[in-house]
Amino acid sequence: MSRRDLTQKNPSETGDRHAADEHGSSTKPKVQVLVKIDRAETNLDLELAQSRPEETPSALDNHFERDSSDFGKDTFAKRPNLSIVTQQRGSSSTDNPRTASGQLSATSNKTHFKNLTTPSKSRDSSDATSNERHSLQIDRHSGSGERRHSLNSRTYSDTDNDDNLRSATIISTIDEGDLNDFRDLQDDFTNAMGNGSSTWLPQIRSDSNVPKTSAEADEDAHLSDYEEQRQNSRSMMRTPSPSHVRGSNSQAHESVLNTPRNLHNSSIKKFKKVGFEETEEFEERVASDSSESDSLTGLEKDNSLNLHGNSLGLFSPKNRFRVKLASIVMNKWAYRFNLFLSIWLVSTLSVAFLSDPNKLEYYSSLTGALLFAVNVLYTIDILAQIIVFGFWDDSQVFHARGEDYKTIYEIFGITKFHQRLESKYGADFVRKISPFKISYDKLAGKPAHKQIKSSVTFVGSPDKTPAEVPLHRAYARSSWNRIELISTACFWMSLFLSINDYDYKHGIRIFKALAALRILKLATEEGSQSRILNTLKFGLPQLISVCFMLLYFWTLFGILGVQSFQGSMRRQCVWTNPNDPSESYTNSMQFCGGYLEPVTKKKMPYIFSDNEDGPISKGFLCPQYSKCVSTENPFNGRVSFDNILSSMELVFVTISANTFTDIMYYTMDSDSMAASLFFVFCIFFLNIWMINLMIAVLVSSFEKANKLSRKGLRKEAPSLIERVRKKIMKLVESKANLKELPNWSLVCLKWYQKVEFIFVLVIVADLIIQATLNSESSEDQMETIFMFDRAANYVLLFESLIRIICFLPNLWKLLMTPTYMFDICSCIVSVIITIPQNRKALGQGYYWLNILQILRFYRVITMIEVTRNLWKQVLGNALLIWNLSGFYFLFLFLVSVIMSVYFTGSVPETEKGEIPFAFYDLSNSFLTLFIIGSTENWTDSLYAVQQYAPNYSSQFFGSVLLIVWFFLANFVMLNIFIAIIAESLDTPEEGKRSLQIRHYLQHVYPEKIKEFTSSTLARRIKKRIFKDSTDETSRDFRQFLFRGTAIVSIAQQHNIMDLNDVGKKPNEYFPRLSKLGFGKLKKLPFLKPFTENPFGNKPEVVYIESTDSEGLNKRYTLKLNDFEEDKLKYMRVHPFYNNTYFIFPPNHIFRQFCQSLVPPCVGKRTDGIRFFEDNTNIYESDSNFRHLKRDIFVGFISITTILMVIYSCFITPLYRMKHFAVREWSKYFDATFVIIFSLEFIIKTVADGLIHTPNAYLRNPWNCIDITVLVSIWIDFVANLKNDDDLSRLFRGLTALRALRCLTISKTARATFNQVLFDGIGKIIGAATISLTVLFPFSVWGLGILRGRLGVCNDGVDLSKCYNEFTSEVFDWEILMPRTYSEPYLYMNSISSAFRSLYEIVSLEGWVDILTNSMASTGVGTVPEPFATTTNGLFFVLFNFLSMVFILTLFVSFIIRNHARTTGSAFLTIEEKSWLEVKRLLSQARPEPSPEILSMGSVRLFIYRLAVEKSFFWYALFLQLMLYVHILTLLVYTYQENGSLQSYQNAVFMLSTTVFLIQEIFYIIGKGTRLWFAKKWDVFKFFIVICSFALNIARIVRHEAILGFTNIRDLFQLVIFLFVIPQNDVLSELISTAMASMPSILSLTYTWGILFLVYAIALNQIFGLTKLGPNTTGNLNFRTVVKSLIVLFRCSFGEGWNYIMDDITVTEPFCYVDESTGHSDCGSKPYAYVLLMSWNILSMYIFLNMFVSLVLESFSYLYHSGSGSKAVASRDEIRRFKNAWKKFDPDGVGEIEHSQLPRLMHSFDGKLSFKVWEGRLSVKNLVANYMTVNPLDAYDVKVDLVGLNEELQSIDRAKIMERKQQYRRFVQEAHYLSAFKNGITFSKIIQQIPLYTAYSPQECLGIDDYVKRLYVMGKVDKFLDNERNVEVLEMVVTRWKYLSECRSFRSRPTRPRPKYASNLSSTELDPPDTPGLDVGINNFSWSPRQVHQNRSGSFDLYWGSTGSHSSQ
Repeated sequence: MSRRDLTQKNPSETGDRHAADEHGSSTKPKVQVLVKIDRAETNLDLELAQSRPEETPSALDNHFERDSSDFGKDTFAKRPNLSIVTQQRGSSSTDNPRTASGQLSATSNKTHFKNLTTPSKSRDSSDATSNERHSLQIDRHSGSGERRHSLNSRTYSDTDNDDNLRSATIISTIDEGDLNDFRDLQDDFTNAMGNGSSTWLPQIRSDSNVPKTSAEADEDAHLSDYEEQRQNSRSMMRTPSPSHVRGSNSQAHESVLNTPRNLHNSSIKKFKKVGFEETEEFEERVASDSSESDSLTGLEKDNSLNLHGNSLGLFSPKNRFRVKLASIVMNKWAYRFNLFLSIWLVSTLSVAFLSDPNKLEYYSSLTGALLFAVNVLYTIDILAQIIVFGFWDDSQVFHARGEDYKTIYEIFGITKFHQRLESKYGADFVRKISPFKISYDKLAGKPAHKQIKSSVTFVGSPDKTPAEVPLHRAYARSSWNRIELISTACFWMSLFLSINDYDYKHGIRIFKALAALRILKLATEEGSQSRILNTLKFGLPQLISVCFMLLYFWTLFGILGVQSFQGSMRRQCVWTNPNDPSESYTNSMQFCGGYLEPVTKKKMPYIFSDNEDGPISKGFLCPQYSKCVSTENPFNGRVSFDNILSSMELVFVTISANTFTDIMYYTMDSDSMAASLFFVFCIFFLNIWMINLMIAVLVSSFEKANKLSRKGLRKEAPSLIERVRKKIMKLVESKANLKELPNWSLVCLKWYQKVEFIFVLVIVADLIIQATLNSESSEDQMETIFMFDRAANYVLLFESLIRIICFLPNLWKLLMTPTYMFDICSCIVSVIITIPQNRKALGQGYYWLNILQILRFYRVITMIEVTRNLWKQVLGNALLIWNLSGFYFLFLFLVSVIMSVYFTGSVPETEKGEIPFAFYDLSNSFLTLFIIGSTENWTDSLYAVQQYAPNYSSQFFGSVLLIVWFFLANFVMLNIFIAIIAESLDTPEEGKRSLQIRHYLQHVYPEKIKEFTSSTLARRIKKRIFKDSTDETSRDFRQFLFRGTAIVSIAQQHNIMDLNDVGKKPNEYFPRLSKLGFGKLKKLPFLKPFTENPFGNKPEVVYIESTDSEGLNKRYTLKLNDFEEDKLKYMRVHPFYNNTYFIFPPNHIFRQFCQSLVPPCVGKRTDGIRFFEDNTNIYESDSNFRHLKRDIFVGFISITTILMVIYSCFITPLYRMKHFAVREWSKYFDATFVIIFSLEFIIKTVADGLIHTPNAYLRNPWNCIDITVLVSIWIDFVANLKNDDDLSRLFRGLTALRALRCLTISKTARATFNQVLFDGIGKIIGAATISLTVLFPFSVWGLGILRGRLGVCNDGVDLSKCYNEFTSEVFDWEILMPRTYSEPYLYMNSISSAFRSLYEIVSLEGWVDILTNSMASTGVGTVPEPFATTTNGLFFVLFNFLSMVFILTLFVSFIIRNHARTTGSAFLTIEEKSWLEVKRLLSQARPEPSPEILSMGSVRLFIYRLAVEKSFFWYALFLQLMLYVHILTLLVYTYQENGSLQSYQNAVFMLSTTVFLIQEIFYIIGKGTRLWFAKKWDVFKFFIVICSFALNIARIVRHEAILGFTNIRDLFQLVIFLFVIPQNDVLSELISTAMASMPSILSLTYTWGILFLVYAIALNQIFGLTKLGPNTTGNLNFRTVVKSLIVLFRCSFGEGWNYIMDDITVTEPFCYVDESTGHSDCGSKPYAYVLLMSWNILSMYIFLNMFVSLVLESFSYLYHSGSGSKAVASRDEIRRFKNAWKKFDPDGVGEIEHSQLPRLMHSFDGKLSFKVWEGRLSVKNLVANYMTVNPLDAYDVKVDLVGLNEELQSIDRAKIMERKQQYRRFVQEAHYLSAFKNGITFSKIIQQIPLYTAYSPQECLGIDDYVKRLYVMGKVDKFLDNERNVEVLEMVVTRWKYLSECRSFRSRPTRPRPKYASNLSSTELDPPDTPGLDVGINNFSWSPRQVHQNRSGSFDLYWGSTGSHSSQ
């Protein structure tokens, strides 16, 4: 069967071809260059061209211009360029469709491909004309025809090009033998493109003005809301032009790729079939919410009274009372009245807690009476709804609708658990012991219940689902109804407890708070939040799974915290007066682990509360005359690690990543520095991993919800505000379109737009003048500023008048531009308030109204192209961001009301000065919750409410409420902002496939070639040790080159590679400047050697199709064009260019020796005549260690680098100062390092040159780092010789850069470093630019509001009285102190201080301090009072919220986007991501071996069934109960000084570990040591159990305390808690996915760790002797490298980094310099700012967000693929497949015979089983459903013939034929993929099956995998086609043989029949079998005579005698 006839021709290509033929061969155009590939990111213009095709090319120019100016794109090593160069299509191109399509191919020639990528600077290609960018030129050569395709954007002459191509390195060559495979592959892809069911690529639209079809109109209707939202966000910053006023339409570029319209109808059909299954789970999930939404809207759309079932078992559907109640409940006025009651309730509570916030009285206040009346009405409403709709059971409604009903057992997984138990222990046994009554008919799959699906029948279509019956769920089935029920019940409970104030006396407040819970329903009333709520609803099961995993690890670390730190926070230093022992002082919050004896200064252990000595001394030692006493925990004993609940609270503080380092340093003081490891691992597991996993779920859920919303599965009702806005805009638009503007108006607008920049400059000047204001400005200066401000407003008012005049003929057009109207209104108000009289009357209010002038800064943003484009991207979902912001603040207000009910009055008002935010009233509750949501110092409020809680239950519920709010506000709401912004920056789904091909050719293909052809020393050593398969590697490389050629041809055929220049036009100003300026500079004589240097050209991979002179033999060649001829020509012109140091030519013996020691710095070396290959690839074993001297030298330098890093960590400044002898011997080490690295520098520069040579040293960026380090160690060495410690300290920090060389060990780590610091620097700058546009206007605004208002006097007096001295009381003494007036650390007295303060609080560090100070300000120089000016808090609340949304979130989104684009995951569709996640999970599955049960003895068989299979229920239950008892014992850990509980714990641990050890021994005996040792988890379990058992025995035997023994023993008991993981599907899948992603996670962690080490060494060398300040302590400093690492860990999460930075900026006279020794304890302000600010950006903003991106990429689709209709990678499915595989592969080898594959597929059911007859059509189910067998008589069978016939008639013949064909392809594909193996492999078949059962290969496979599959399936289809021919031939030959034998038999004389034959019955005389056809070479027989000769003997022996006998 030929597939070539289906190939479609592109009409545009045909037209181009004919046009090209008309030109003839007389002209010889230049070589066409289509695209330049030189950056790590795909250009934004391609995305814009596809996402916004309606924009003109000019509109896209801004994006191209910004991309072209990315920073550092040529800084580091570049990948090889790929370019498409077309020279000739050949004369036969029009006749052959394959040739016409431009298809090429390549195979591997592994011996000619070395050193592909050369780090070099790019060559300027700006001289290329637009004609060369957009067209393909044709060149007809005489003689042989040649067509070239090169993926680069360089233009050069044909002569030079031919010379370069002749000298280019041949990578691979395709001969005639591979041509057919290549053409078949091209045909397959073209057929897939033209298939009506689905397409891999969107087809190209050559005309953008084609009218839309009805299908297109339907699709546009689905996407209208989303597109309108994005359009509205873009129109916010758009100014009209005359062309827009006229209403002219610009045409889109004709080569832009769009969604295929001609395939939309088929895609709709596919959606009806597949989309239903895809969204089945989503529809079930929101089914309950539909009734909820109906109740919310009063069921206005459907008032039909369709009642079903008996509600409460009493009221029938026809009951008159129930029908009457239903008519009332379902009335729209009932809903409105309910809404009114909710608003009334909120208003009542708000007024109550604003006027009298002390206490909520029910019986003695008007508020209580109102609440009572409202709740009575609520109770009546609830009872009415329960009577109408029922309470829980609404199965009758689903039966009436014809839908499946899920019982509570199914919802909670009890049904599934029953099925599992029944399959293992038998149904009868489980039913006896089970307390649940489950419908076993449903479990058995009876026809009365849900039928098993089958894919080959007509029934089961979602289109037949009846939808006439409205879905009104039972009352308790709605989540909001359950909340209302709980709220109402809690009100009546609180009312009962309020009698005699019982609740307040006993601290029972929780019921009153829960009674107000119903008001949260108001947050869902606004329809605009439906997208947000849908995201939460859609992702709710996934969020629950993540929360469950978080709870598991949270509990794990909570137990570990109790074990490690119980009692630690009780120990504090207590000072005792040596002269008066009765006088003592407790140094609060100074935790300790011992003290110094006053006389001998001996280390003494801490003291218990009963004066008993502790076991050991550790941690911080209290000074003399102080003792470390264990008293009570801080904050009234409520904050500690003494029990599991308190420990989990502090662990959650660690999860929050704020203030957790305070606890870390507390434990470091109380125990040791090793305590920090607990917090490091806790933050990595729980925050960096688990919380980022939550971000991944929310982002992916938002993406999925958006996809379903765009498909129209979930309609969104616009909000009231949105509806009003649309009506107004529609009215204005209709009025504006009635009349066009006259010509004079258009001319006026045109001239205005030309001079508009002048008014923007006026705005800039006005802001700059306002920024000059400071706290020391005089009255004259201020008056001057005000005058300029007033003048600027008048100028802008004049501009507004010009606009009005221009639009005067039709002012409605002016109203169509909201920005114009805002400018006019703000200008009028600004003019009014700047009048001197009005300004003075406003006072401080003038600076608040100044926001109107500052908001005009948006015009500056829109005028600058970069900021305009960035904000357009960020505000892509502006309306959704606005809605979410409104939802957040409304939700915040409602929660504030609830929290006020619970907390108000708990913290005394007198604590406002010390604890300003602790729920004192409603407004304070609002601020407190906002602060908690921002995470900054949120534990201050948490600890405060705990400290003043009346009892432990009140403390517990209060802590739970605050933790839940923190979780919702920060982990959920903020992450939804991340999801929204990330979605706005994401690539449109329809354009991802084209970008994916482009990314593959730009990055994946070159990197793969580089990976195959060049190898590092470490990789070669690894290959030699592990003996990798060279044949397999070479085979993969050949296939890879073949696929790459096909993909290049596909890209060229579908015009993908030329999209780089679509719509791009040169900038109007900068190219002109470049032509005038830089263009002339390039022609200067002394610059020509540099500008015309070809060594800056990037190598090209060129594909050449050539034919001989006769046009018969074709050849396809893949070449690496490195422009060697140009380079050699350049060196001939400049003969000294290749001489290093101008004295060492290439043939110099010393230079050749140096070259033998080091690899080339960049590129390939040359002697001026030829270039030399490197020859160190991975697949040629003979070249692994060809350069032995080089490998030894590189290894020696690497070891020396590591030693120098270790040396720098050991020889710290503090160590040098304490050990004077170090100065002497360290000089020798320094000299050694200087000599070694100087020699390395000399060798490298002699070998390759320094600057201006072909392989110059400085052209490699890593060498730039090395030379910086070399200079620094030379300066350090010289300074040490001169004993100048101050100078050496400054340069010693640069030696830390040498640690970056450790990154070269890991290729992935090096790529990550390049990606983070260099490839992604443009995105970081972009995010920083957005941040600046927010910071600057807020700085100007805040400067006017708070200038000079934050300073205070330390004596608490006014500024006028702040002089002389005052008396201050310290403990019991009065000390005389001077009065000083000072500013806090964060203040806003000038634009610099304001900008710095706002920059620092962007990291959410310190913003609460400045918020408190601003709200306490009473004026300039006055005494502050708490909450004196609460309005000042609005400024910081607004700025903090915007900074969280548009700065912090923006950095996260930009990092995610950049990482995704670099790795290519941004261009993967949802289906592709889902498949990759499934593939990752399936790749972790391994076959499990099983022992030979038949050969076992009876004892071992019993042990095997007992311990391995766990076939005995009660034994398995006993083991499970022992595990739970062990875990429960871990949970009851608590602090006790007498240790009474420890005896119980020891006994339980001894018993449990004994049982576990016996079980493990039985397990080993039953399974066998060989099989047991093969599974690592079993070995791990045995190791843990036996160690735990041994440690428990040691605990009993030894009674004396051993340092660390208890901690180790407790740790092993805790590890047993991990045994739960294999028993839980969610945890197992998470761990499995984590293991699959572990290499990338470890690589990123390794890169981060290297940066940690670099900064730690630098900070230690520079600030190792700096004195401690108010924010540094004995552990929080840079004295050692370890302490520096811990401080950097603290700063990575923004914890006090700015305050630490301020401490190390100390300078004279506040520090001391010893002139004799040079030692100094001063800091360095420049170093402090540079190091810590850069670390804050690198670590907090980049690397932490890189982890977010990595987790998002690795885990986001774990849940999409693991649930719903595509749960192919669930643990149950994998377990089912492994159990079936085990029957055919009991040894777990991982291979089975090919003949066993069908048996394997038929041996089980599930998603990983593929067979023809499945579901209810399988024989098993047909027998179960339609046949009944009498158990007493097996032959007594009753068959339901009617039902069976109906079932069989439902089979779709076309579907079953198609499925049979798919099954044949599946089996043959499995054979083909295992062609080089002995059989079917486990890993390949388990990844092959989902492509037939759950996924469409066209939808889920990436371009490389898809082309690879097309190639394989082409081979499979060929084989199947030939197989049918072979079968027919076999039949014919067999028939021929049979007839020949018969003729031969009849022609022979008969023989007498033997006597024994007459006694045989007819049944015993079987006829002979048909001879089988052996198609082997030696056995294939064409002649019947040959068969007769071979077989006549046996034939005649038996039948011949019979014939003779009969004849006789």
